[in-house]
Amino acid sequence: MTFFQFIKSKLFWWQILLSVVAIVLLISLVMWSLKFYTQSGRTIMVPDLKGKTEAQIAESMRNIGLEAVVIDSLHRRDTPAGAIVEQIPAAGKYVKKGRKIFLTINAFSREMTTMPQLVDYSLRNAQVVLETAGLVMGPVEYKPSEYTDLVLGQLADGQPVKPGTKIPKGTTITLVVGSGLGGNTAVVPQLVGLTLNDAKNDIRSASFSLGSVMCDQSVVSAADSAVAVVFQQSPEARGGATATAGTFINLWLTKDMDKAVAAMAAVNGIR
Repeated sequence: MTFFQFIKSKLFWWQILLSVVAIVLLISLVMWSLKFYTQSGRTIMVPDLKGKTEAQIAESMRNIGLEAVVIDSLHRRDTPAGAIVEQIPAAGKYVKKGRKIFLTINAFSREMTTMPQLVDYSLRNAQVVLETAGLVMGPVEYKPSEYTDLVLGQLADGQPVKPGTKIPKGTTITLVVGSGLGGNTAVVPQLVGLTLNDAKNDIRSASFSLGSVMCDQSVVSAADSAVAVVFQQSPEARGGATATAGTFINLWLTKDMDKAVAAMAAVNGIR
């Protein structure tokens, strides 16, 4: 049988047909296997885990076929310890069953920082250094000294704290600052009508300390206190009143603009 006779025979075409069927079956088997292996079309929407703890989500994650893994922690003052603050993939994304969801939680212990050296710094420079270190400047204590506004001591919880000491971030630091020797008194600043932030700056600039801050019924949140203004202060600043440098000045805040305007008019002698 010649080659041309063979390709015209039924045997040849049967072999071609069987080969095509075998290839189709092989491709179908491979596609089915891949679909089974990758679970194509079977995806799960990642839930929003932020604000919850690892213990709270463990069972629900197992039930939907996902695994939660903590990979990092950070410190946020406004978030409970152990609460989830970040997740990868983000909530709303679709993933395969068995996928790991990587979590960052709020640390259980406060983040530490190193107490800087502030003695012999100016008050203004010390404030910048404190903020850079993640610490909070509390009331300033003044004492007679030939150097005005020079830091003479640094206190935490009323006790001296040495430079290099590890302390929690957010700790309030009290600075002992020189008030000069010129009678050790200063003119009380006029603060009525100022916001709390502006009043703080004026108090420090005038060598006084911020005392108690009280709010009337119009101030009900932190956002309110940020825009509220001083309507009363003690000691008052009328007639160029003076007081010992370092004296605490107490403030009363309001969001009631009618009350604030009336207080400013009284201070300025307007009826």
